Amino acid sequence: MTHGEFQLIYVVHYNSAGFRRQDKKGEEETGQMRRTWLKILLAPLFILLAVGFLQAGETADSKGEGLKYSAEFEGGKLYRAGLVSVLELTGNYRQMGRQYGILLKNELRDLYNVAVEAFFIKKQGIAREKLDTIAKAVFDPYPRRYKEIIYGMAETSGLGLDKQVLLNAIEWFPKIGNLWYGRCSGIAVWGPYTSGGSLVFGRNNDDAPLYKDFARFMVVSVFKPHDGSLPAAIINYAGAIYNPTGMNSEGLFVEMNAGPWMGFSLDRISIFTTLFSFLQDYSSLPELDRAFKSTLTNISAIVNVADRERAYSYESSLYDTRRVDLEQDGILAATNHFVGPTWNIAQVDDRMGGWTMKRRSNLLSLGENYKGTFSPRVMMKVLDTTIDQGGSTHEGTIYQVIAVPAQLKLWIKVPDLQDWTTIRLGPLFKKN
Repeated sequence: MTHGEFQLIYVVHYNSAGFRRQDKKGEEETGQMRRTWLKILLAPLFILLAVGFLQAGETADSKGEGLKYSAEFEGGKLYRAGLVSVLELTGNYRQMGRQYGILLKNELRDLYNVAVEAFFIKKQGIAREKLDTIAKAVFDPYPRRYKEIIYGMAETSGLGLDKQVLLNAIEWFPKIGNLWYGRCSGIAVWGPYTSGGSLVFGRNNDDAPLYKDFARFMVVSVFKPHDGSLPAAIINYAGAIYNPTGMNSEGLFVEMNAGPWMGFSLDRISIFTTLFSFLQDYSSLPELDRAFKSTLTNISAIVNVADRERAYSYESSLYDTRRVDLEQDGILAATNHFVGPTWNIAQVDDRMGGWTMKRRSNLLSLGENYKGTFSPRVMMKVLDTTIDQGGSTHEGTIYQVIAVPAQLKLWIKVPDLQDWTTIRLGPLFKKN
Protein backbone atom coordinates (compact mmCIF):
# COMPACT_ATOMS: atom_id res chain seq x y z
CA MET A 1 0.00 0.00 0.00
CA THR A 2 1.38 3.38 -0.92
CA HIS A 3 1.37 6.49 1.27
CA GLY A 4 -1.26 8.09 -0.98
CA GLU A 5 -3.49 5.01 -0.72
CA PHE A 6 -3.11 5.07 3.07
CA GLN A 7 -4.24 8.74 3.20
CA LEU A 8 -7.24 8.00 1.00
CA ILE A 9 -8.32 5.07 3.18
CA TYR A 10 -7.77 7.24 6.29
CA VAL A 11 -10.08 9.93 4.91
CA VAL A 12 -12.74 7.40 3.95
CA HIS A 13 -12.43 5.76 7.34
CA TYR A 14 -12.83 9.17 9.00
CA ASN A 15 -15.89 9.98 6.93
CA SER A 16 -17.56 6.67 7.79
CA ALA A 17 -16.39 5.92 11.30
CA GLY A 18 -15.02 9.15 12.75
CA PHE A 19 -11.46 7.80 13.16
CA ARG A 20 -12.38 5.53 16.07
CA ARG A 21 -9.25 3.84 17.51
CA GLN A 22 -8.86 1.54 20.54
CA ASP A 23 -5.44 2.61 21.79
CA LYS A 24 -4.59 5.93 23.42
CA LYS A 25 -1.91 6.80 20.89
CA GLY A 26 -4.32 6.02 18.15
CA GLU A 27 -6.93 8.28 19.72
CA GLU A 28 -4.44 11.17 19.88
CA GLU A 29 -3.44 10.63 16.29
CA THR A 30 -7.09 10.39 15.34
CA GLY A 31 -7.90 13.67 17.09
CA GLN A 32 -5.00 15.42 15.43
CA MET A 33 -5.98 14.07 12.03
CA ARG A 34 -9.61 15.07 12.67
CA ARG A 35 -8.59 18.64 13.44
CA THR A 36 -6.31 18.77 10.39
CA TRP A 37 -8.92 17.46 7.99
CA LEU A 38 -11.64 19.63 9.52
CA LYS A 39 -9.47 22.65 8.78
CA ILE A 40 -8.91 21.42 5.23
CA LEU A 41 -12.58 20.65 4.66
CA LEU A 42 -13.86 23.85 6.25
CA ALA A 43 -11.34 26.22 4.63
CA PRO A 44 -13.39 26.64 1.43
CA LEU A 45 -16.46 27.40 3.54
CA PHE A 46 -14.61 30.14 5.44
CA ILE A 47 -13.38 31.60 2.14
CA LEU A 48 -16.91 31.59 0.74
CA LEU A 49 -18.25 33.26 3.87
CA ALA A 50 -15.53 35.92 3.74
CA VAL A 51 -16.27 36.62 0.09
CA GLY A 52 -19.95 36.76 0.94
CA PHE A 53 -19.35 39.36 3.63
CA LEU A 54 -17.23 41.43 1.25
CA GLN A 55 -19.87 41.22 -1.45
CA ALA A 56 -22.53 42.16 1.07
CA GLY A 57 -20.45 45.18 2.03
CA GLU A 58 -20.12 46.17 -1.62
CA THR A 59 -23.84 45.74 -2.13
CA ALA A 60 -24.67 47.85 0.91
CA ASP A 61 -22.47 50.66 -0.41
CA SER A 62 -23.12 50.08 -4.13
CA LYS A 63 -25.75 52.79 -4.18
CA GLY A 64 -23.12 55.46 -3.68
CA GLU A 65 -20.45 56.86 -1.45
CA GLY A 66 -22.00 58.22 1.69
CA LEU A 67 -25.53 57.04 0.86
CA LYS A 68 -27.39 55.46 3.75
CA TYR A 69 -30.41 53.29 3.11
CA SER A 70 -33.49 54.65 4.88
CA ALA A 71 -36.73 53.07 3.65
CA GLU A 72 -38.59 51.56 0.72
CA PHE A 73 -42.13 51.32 -0.56
CA GLU A 74 -43.69 49.49 -3.52
CA GLY A 75 -40.30 49.08 -5.20
CA GLY A 76 -39.02 52.61 -4.55
CA LYS A 77 -36.12 53.27 -2.17
CA LEU A 78 -35.01 56.23 -0.08
CA TYR A 79 -31.39 56.95 0.80
CA ARG A 80 -29.81 59.81 2.73
CA ALA A 81 -26.67 61.71 1.81
CA GLY A 82 -26.49 63.90 4.89
CA LEU A 83 -29.49 66.21 4.71
CA VAL A 84 -29.99 65.50 0.99
CA SER A 85 -32.62 62.87 0.24
CA VAL A 86 -31.91 60.49 -2.63
CA LEU A 87 -34.84 58.63 -4.19
CA GLU A 88 -34.63 55.60 -6.47
CA LEU A 89 -38.04 55.29 -8.13
CA THR A 90 -39.28 52.63 -10.53
CA GLY A 91 -42.47 51.49 -12.25
CA ASN A 92 -45.01 53.55 -14.16
CA TYR A 93 -45.31 57.25 -13.46
CA ARG A 94 -48.21 56.93 -11.01
CA GLN A 95 -46.30 54.24 -9.13
CA MET A 96 -43.15 56.38 -8.97
CA GLY A 97 -45.26 59.24 -7.64
CA ARG A 98 -46.75 57.01 -4.95
CA GLN A 99 -43.25 55.91 -3.92
CA TYR A 100 -42.06 59.52 -3.79
CA GLY A 101 -45.09 60.65 -1.79
CA ILE A 102 -44.80 58.19 1.04
CA LEU A 103 -41.01 57.97 1.24
CA LEU A 104 -40.76 61.76 1.64
CA LYS A 105 -44.08 62.22 3.41
CA ASN A 106 -42.60 64.15 6.33
CA GLU A 107 -40.43 66.39 4.13
CA LEU A 108 -43.32 67.20 1.80
CA ARG A 109 -45.56 68.15 4.72
CA ASP A 110 -42.86 70.20 6.44
CA LEU A 111 -41.82 72.08 3.28
CA TYR A 112 -45.43 72.84 2.45
CA ASN A 113 -45.97 74.32 5.91
CA VAL A 114 -42.69 76.27 5.90
CA ALA A 115 -42.87 77.58 2.33
CA VAL A 116 -46.50 77.87 1.33
CA GLU A 117 -48.32 78.49 4.60
CA ALA A 118 -45.73 80.25 6.77
CA PHE A 119 -43.75 82.19 4.16
CA PHE A 120 -45.75 82.98 1.03
CA ILE A 121 -49.19 83.29 2.64
CA LYS A 122 -48.48 84.60 6.14
CA LYS A 123 -45.18 86.44 5.81
CA GLN A 124 -45.42 87.68 2.21
CA GLY A 125 -49.18 88.15 2.35
CA ILE A 126 -49.84 86.51 -1.03
CA ALA A 127 -53.48 85.45 -1.27
CA ARG A 128 -54.04 81.70 -1.50
CA GLU A 129 -56.17 82.27 -4.60
CA LYS A 130 -53.20 83.89 -6.34
CA LEU A 131 -50.93 81.01 -5.35
CA ASP A 132 -53.51 78.55 -6.67
CA THR A 133 -53.68 80.41 -9.98
CA ILE A 134 -49.90 80.40 -10.38
CA ALA A 135 -49.59 76.74 -9.35
CA LYS A 136 -52.25 75.63 -11.81
CA ALA A 137 -50.65 77.68 -14.58
CA VAL A 138 -47.45 75.72 -13.92
CA PHE A 139 -49.18 72.34 -13.60
CA ASP A 140 -51.85 72.44 -16.35
CA PRO A 141 -49.42 72.33 -19.33
CA TYR A 142 -47.51 69.38 -17.85
CA PRO A 143 -47.21 66.30 -20.08
CA ARG A 144 -49.48 63.53 -18.87
CA ARG A 145 -46.66 61.37 -17.50
CA TYR A 146 -45.42 64.13 -15.18
CA LYS A 147 -48.94 64.86 -14.00
CA GLU A 148 -49.17 61.18 -13.13
CA ILE A 149 -46.17 61.55 -10.83
CA ILE A 150 -47.90 64.33 -8.91
CA TYR A 151 -51.20 62.40 -8.86
CA GLY A 152 -49.33 59.48 -7.31
CA MET A 153 -47.64 61.71 -4.76
CA ALA A 154 -51.01 63.14 -3.74
CA GLU A 155 -52.32 59.62 -3.05
CA THR A 156 -49.66 58.80 -0.46
CA SER A 157 -48.15 62.03 0.90
CA GLY A 158 -51.19 63.06 2.92
CA LEU A 159 -51.27 66.51 1.27
CA GLY A 160 -53.94 65.83 -1.31
CA LEU A 161 -53.80 67.04 -4.90
CA ASP A 162 -54.37 70.79 -4.37
CA LYS A 163 -51.55 71.16 -1.83
CA GLN A 164 -49.31 68.90 -3.89
CA VAL A 165 -49.79 71.15 -6.93
CA LEU A 166 -49.02 74.21 -4.79
CA LEU A 167 -45.83 72.63 -3.48
CA ASN A 168 -44.74 71.81 -7.03
CA ALA A 169 -44.71 75.54 -7.80
CA ILE A 170 -42.82 76.96 -4.81
CA GLU A 171 -40.04 78.31 -7.06
CA TRP A 172 -42.54 80.16 -9.23
CA PHE A 173 -44.47 82.22 -6.69
CA PRO A 174 -41.80 84.93 -6.16
CA LYS A 175 -40.77 84.87 -9.82
CA ILE A 176 -44.23 85.74 -11.02
CA GLY A 177 -44.77 87.95 -7.97
CA ASN A 178 -41.73 90.08 -8.89
CA LEU A 179 -39.78 89.16 -5.77
CA TRP A 180 -37.09 87.32 -7.70
CA TYR A 181 -33.89 87.94 -9.56
CA GLY A 182 -31.84 85.22 -11.21
CA ARG A 183 -28.11 84.78 -10.61
CA CYS A 184 -27.27 81.17 -11.56
CA SER A 185 -23.95 80.26 -13.11
CA GLY A 186 -22.24 77.32 -14.75
CA ILE A 187 -18.73 76.41 -15.89
CA ALA A 188 -17.57 73.33 -17.79
CA VAL A 189 -13.97 72.33 -18.51
CA TRP A 190 -12.53 69.51 -20.62
CA GLY A 191 -9.52 68.63 -22.74
CA PRO A 192 -6.53 70.90 -22.06
CA TYR A 193 -8.17 72.44 -18.99
CA THR A 194 -8.33 69.18 -17.02
CA SER A 195 -5.57 67.22 -15.36
CA GLY A 196 -5.91 64.50 -17.97
CA GLY A 197 -9.30 63.42 -16.71
CA SER A 198 -12.88 63.70 -17.91
CA LEU A 199 -15.08 66.75 -18.39
CA VAL A 200 -16.03 68.45 -15.12
CA PHE A 201 -19.10 70.67 -14.83
CA GLY A 202 -19.68 73.11 -11.97
CA ARG A 203 -23.08 74.65 -11.35
CA ASN A 204 -24.43 77.20 -8.85
CA ASN A 205 -28.20 77.18 -8.42
CA ASP A 206 -28.84 80.75 -7.25
CA ASP A 207 -32.09 82.36 -6.29
CA ALA A 208 -33.57 84.95 -3.97
CA PRO A 209 -31.97 84.41 -0.53
CA LEU A 210 -35.39 83.51 0.88
CA TYR A 211 -34.90 80.03 -0.61
CA LYS A 212 -32.12 79.31 1.85
CA ASP A 213 -34.90 78.56 4.34
CA PHE A 214 -36.01 75.72 2.04
CA ALA A 215 -32.56 74.37 1.15
CA ARG A 216 -32.67 71.59 3.73
CA PHE A 217 -35.36 69.93 1.62
CA MET A 218 -33.13 69.21 -1.39
CA VAL A 219 -33.81 65.93 -3.20
CA VAL A 220 -32.02 63.94 -5.88
CA SER A 221 -34.80 61.95 -7.59
CA VAL A 222 -33.80 59.06 -9.87
CA PHE A 223 -36.70 58.07 -12.14
CA LYS A 224 -36.53 54.63 -13.78
CA PRO A 225 -39.84 54.24 -15.64
CA HIS A 226 -40.91 51.01 -17.31
CA ASP A 227 -41.83 52.74 -20.56
CA GLY A 228 -38.42 52.43 -22.18
CA SER A 229 -37.26 55.93 -21.26
CA LEU A 230 -33.70 56.46 -20.09
CA PRO A 231 -33.19 56.56 -16.31
CA ALA A 232 -32.78 60.19 -15.28
CA ALA A 233 -31.89 62.03 -12.07
CA ILE A 234 -33.16 65.53 -11.28
CA ILE A 235 -32.16 67.79 -8.38
CA ASN A 236 -34.85 69.96 -6.86
CA TYR A 237 -36.84 70.80 -3.75
CA ALA A 238 -39.05 68.08 -2.29
CA GLY A 239 -42.25 67.87 -4.32
CA ALA A 240 -41.02 69.88 -7.32
CA ILE A 241 -41.28 67.69 -10.43
CA TYR A 242 -39.25 69.41 -13.13
CA ASN A 243 -35.60 69.63 -14.09
CA PRO A 244 -33.39 72.65 -13.34
CA THR A 245 -30.35 70.37 -12.89
CA GLY A 246 -30.03 66.74 -13.91
CA MET A 247 -28.19 63.88 -15.57
CA ASN A 248 -29.25 60.68 -17.33
CA SER A 249 -27.82 57.18 -17.48
CA GLU A 250 -25.98 57.99 -20.73
CA GLY A 251 -24.02 60.77 -19.04
CA LEU A 252 -25.93 63.75 -20.48
CA PHE A 253 -25.93 66.62 -17.99
CA VAL A 254 -28.18 69.69 -18.23
CA GLU A 255 -28.66 72.77 -16.08
CA MET A 256 -30.66 75.93 -16.65
CA ASN A 257 -29.91 79.57 -15.80
CA ALA A 258 -32.35 82.44 -16.07
CA GLY A 259 -32.00 84.52 -19.23
CA PRO A 260 -31.54 88.31 -19.38
CA TRP A 261 -35.24 88.95 -18.83
CA MET A 262 -38.16 86.93 -17.53
CA GLY A 263 -40.86 87.09 -20.15
CA PHE A 264 -43.47 84.34 -19.98
CA SER A 265 -45.61 82.49 -22.48
CA LEU A 266 -48.46 80.67 -20.76
CA ASP A 267 -49.35 78.94 -24.03
CA ARG A 268 -46.20 76.77 -24.07
CA ILE A 269 -44.86 73.78 -22.21
CA SER A 270 -42.47 74.71 -19.39
CA ILE A 271 -38.81 74.51 -20.39
CA PHE A 272 -38.20 72.77 -17.06
CA THR A 273 -40.43 69.82 -17.95
CA THR A 274 -39.01 69.84 -21.48
CA LEU A 275 -35.53 69.45 -20.00
CA PHE A 276 -36.81 66.50 -17.96
CA SER A 277 -38.08 64.84 -21.14
CA PHE A 278 -34.79 65.58 -22.94
CA LEU A 279 -32.94 63.55 -20.31
CA GLN A 280 -35.39 60.69 -20.68
CA ASP A 281 -35.39 60.68 -24.48
CA TYR A 282 -31.89 61.49 -25.72
CA SER A 283 -28.51 59.88 -25.26
CA SER A 284 -26.11 62.18 -27.16
CA LEU A 285 -25.32 65.85 -27.72
CA PRO A 286 -26.25 65.68 -31.45
CA GLU A 287 -29.71 64.41 -30.46
CA LEU A 288 -30.05 67.18 -27.88
CA ASP A 289 -28.92 69.74 -30.43
CA ARG A 290 -31.73 68.79 -32.82
CA ALA A 291 -34.21 68.86 -29.95
CA PHE A 292 -33.19 72.34 -28.82
CA LYS A 293 -33.35 73.70 -32.33
CA SER A 294 -36.90 72.36 -32.60
CA THR A 295 -38.09 73.88 -29.31
CA LEU A 296 -39.46 77.28 -28.35
CA THR A 297 -39.20 77.97 -24.64
CA ASN A 298 -41.84 79.53 -22.42
CA ILE A 299 -39.29 81.83 -20.75
CA SER A 300 -35.96 83.42 -21.59
CA ALA A 301 -33.35 80.86 -20.58
CA ILE A 302 -29.74 79.76 -20.84
CA VAL A 303 -29.41 75.98 -20.88
CA ASN A 304 -25.95 74.46 -20.50
CA VAL A 305 -25.44 70.85 -21.54
CA ALA A 306 -22.54 68.42 -21.46
CA ASP A 307 -21.63 64.84 -22.18
CA ARG A 308 -18.49 62.91 -21.35
CA GLU A 309 -16.33 64.94 -23.73
CA ARG A 310 -17.52 68.55 -24.17
CA ALA A 311 -20.22 71.14 -23.39
CA TYR A 312 -22.47 73.64 -25.16
CA SER A 313 -24.65 76.55 -24.10
CA TYR A 314 -28.07 77.28 -25.60
CA GLU A 315 -29.49 80.80 -25.34
CA SER A 316 -33.24 80.91 -25.73
CA SER A 317 -35.54 83.87 -26.13
CA LEU A 318 -39.28 83.36 -26.55
CA TYR A 319 -38.72 83.33 -30.33
CA ASP A 320 -35.46 81.56 -31.03
CA THR A 321 -32.81 79.25 -29.58
CA ARG A 322 -29.15 79.63 -30.55
CA ARG A 323 -26.19 77.48 -29.60
CA VAL A 324 -23.13 79.25 -28.25
CA ASP A 325 -19.69 77.64 -28.24
CA LEU A 326 -17.46 80.68 -28.58
CA GLU A 327 -14.91 79.91 -25.89
CA GLN A 328 -11.55 78.46 -26.79
CA ASP A 329 -11.59 74.69 -26.85
CA GLY A 330 -11.97 73.23 -23.39
CA ILE A 331 -13.97 75.79 -21.40
CA LEU A 332 -17.49 77.20 -21.27
CA ALA A 333 -18.96 79.65 -18.75
CA ALA A 334 -22.48 81.06 -18.57
CA THR A 335 -24.37 83.23 -16.12
CA ASN A 336 -27.55 85.24 -16.91
CA HIS A 337 -26.91 87.24 -20.06
CA PHE A 338 -26.68 86.23 -23.72
CA VAL A 339 -23.14 86.27 -25.10
CA GLY A 340 -23.91 85.13 -28.63
CA PRO A 341 -22.84 87.87 -31.09
CA THR A 342 -26.03 87.69 -33.17
CA TRP A 343 -28.42 88.80 -30.42
CA ASN A 344 -27.46 92.49 -30.50
CA ILE A 345 -28.69 93.00 -26.94
CA ALA A 346 -27.17 95.68 -24.72
CA GLN A 347 -26.03 94.27 -21.38
CA VAL A 348 -26.19 96.15 -18.09
CA ASP A 349 -24.03 94.83 -15.27
CA ASP A 350 -25.25 96.03 -11.89
CA ARG A 351 -26.45 94.77 -8.55
CA MET A 352 -30.07 94.41 -9.71
CA GLY A 353 -28.86 92.25 -12.57
CA GLY A 354 -26.76 90.13 -10.24
CA TRP A 355 -23.45 91.26 -11.71
CA THR A 356 -23.93 88.69 -14.44
CA MET A 357 -21.06 89.90 -16.65
CA LYS A 358 -18.68 90.12 -13.70
CA ARG A 359 -19.52 86.62 -12.51
CA ARG A 360 -18.95 85.14 -15.96
CA SER A 361 -15.67 87.01 -16.36
CA ASN A 362 -14.58 85.75 -12.94
CA LEU A 363 -15.32 82.15 -13.90
CA LEU A 364 -13.34 82.43 -17.13
CA SER A 365 -10.42 83.94 -15.23
CA LEU A 366 -10.48 81.14 -12.67
CA GLY A 367 -10.59 78.69 -15.57
CA GLU A 368 -7.37 80.15 -16.91
CA ASN A 369 -5.77 80.18 -13.46
CA TYR A 370 -6.43 76.47 -13.00
CA LYS A 371 -5.93 75.45 -16.64
CA GLY A 372 -4.44 71.99 -16.94
CA THR A 373 -5.24 71.06 -13.33
CA PHE A 374 -9.05 70.80 -13.23
CA SER A 375 -10.55 67.92 -11.29
CA PRO A 376 -13.68 67.76 -9.12
CA ARG A 377 -11.58 68.96 -6.19
CA VAL A 378 -10.33 72.00 -8.12
CA MET A 379 -13.88 72.74 -9.32
CA MET A 380 -14.95 72.81 -5.67
CA LYS A 381 -12.39 75.57 -5.09
CA VAL A 382 -13.85 77.53 -8.02
CA LEU A 383 -17.44 77.22 -6.79
CA ASP A 384 -16.40 78.03 -3.24
CA THR A 385 -14.99 81.37 -4.45
CA THR A 386 -17.36 84.30 -3.85
CA ILE A 387 -17.85 87.32 -6.12
CA ASP A 388 -15.74 89.61 -3.95
CA GLN A 389 -12.94 87.01 -4.04
CA GLY A 390 -13.06 86.75 -7.84
CA GLY A 391 -15.66 83.98 -8.22
CA SER A 392 -19.40 83.72 -8.81
CA THR A 393 -20.90 82.47 -5.54
CA HIS A 394 -23.01 84.90 -3.49
CA GLU A 395 -25.64 85.21 -0.77
CA GLY A 396 -28.30 83.72 -3.04
CA THR A 397 -26.44 80.49 -3.79
CA ILE A 398 -28.91 77.84 -2.62
CA TYR A 399 -27.11 74.69 -3.72
CA GLN A 400 -24.11 73.74 -5.85
CA VAL A 401 -23.47 70.74 -8.07
CA ILE A 402 -20.37 69.28 -9.68
CA ALA A 403 -20.89 66.60 -12.33
CA VAL A 404 -18.50 64.22 -14.06
CA PRO A 405 -20.68 62.61 -16.77
CA ALA A 406 -18.06 59.98 -17.66
CA GLN A 407 -18.32 58.63 -14.11
CA LEU A 408 -22.07 59.23 -13.68
CA LYS A 409 -21.09 61.00 -10.49
CA LEU A 410 -22.27 64.13 -8.67
CA TRP A 411 -21.05 66.21 -5.77
CA ILE A 412 -23.63 68.39 -4.00
CA LYS A 413 -23.12 71.21 -1.53
CA VAL A 414 -25.76 73.19 0.36
CA PRO A 415 -23.92 76.28 1.65
CA ASP A 416 -24.15 76.83 5.41
CA LEU A 417 -25.86 73.45 5.81
CA GLN A 418 -23.81 70.69 4.18
CA ASP A 419 -20.38 70.52 2.59
CA TRP A 420 -19.56 68.67 -0.62
CA THR A 421 -21.16 65.22 -0.64
CA THR A 422 -20.60 62.52 -3.27
CA ILE A 423 -23.49 60.76 -5.01
CA ARG A 424 -22.73 57.96 -7.47
CA LEU A 425 -25.64 57.79 -9.89
CA GLY A 426 -24.39 54.78 -11.87
CA PRO A 427 -25.61 52.12 -9.40
CA LEU A 428 -28.90 53.98 -8.93
CA PHE A 429 -29.52 53.97 -12.68
CA LYS A 430 -29.23 50.18 -12.92
CA LYS A 431 -32.34 48.05 -13.30
CA ASN A 432 -33.68 46.64 -10.05
